[in-house]
Amino acid sequence: MGKLINYTMKKYIYINRNHFTYLIAFMLLIGLYGCSTKITFPVSNIVPAAEPVAKISKNKIGGYDINLDINNLALPERLSPPKKYYMVWIETQSEGISKLGEIANNRGLFSNRGRASFEAETMYRPTLIIVTAENNLDITYPGSQIILKSRPFQVK
Repeated sequence: MGKLINYTMKKYIYINRNHFTYLIAFMLLIGLYGCSTKITFPVSNIVPAAEPVAKISKNKIGGYDINLDINNLALPERLSPPKKYYMVWIETQSEGISKLGEIANNRGLFSNRGRASFEAETMYRPTLIIVTAENNLDITYPGSQIILKSRPFQVK
């Protein structure tokens, strides 16, 4: 009888350790997900089929990591008027509007057409993300053709 109770207790402890391990893993996933801010965009008048998804998180050195993915984004050459590039900008309270760079629109025979992605790091806390269509990569301020503009946000 003593062995049976001992065996049962070991099994009970083992089950509790498994549940504890799953609980810790779940808490870590929620903690990692909770560290990023999901950014929302209203429907664009210029590219209404575009589905942007952006996430911003604070990194270890005090800056901000920005990830932007857009599905169903038309090539800039198909806009009216046609353009050559899509550029990503952020607005900050301290620095105003800053250029982050060109967003890669994956095109070609074997690429996933209509999908664009962008990753950047900035030391400034963004409050707005803007995507414009441009003919020149060397510009320092966004042109008038704003493709996407996020809703204002606060980074956690």
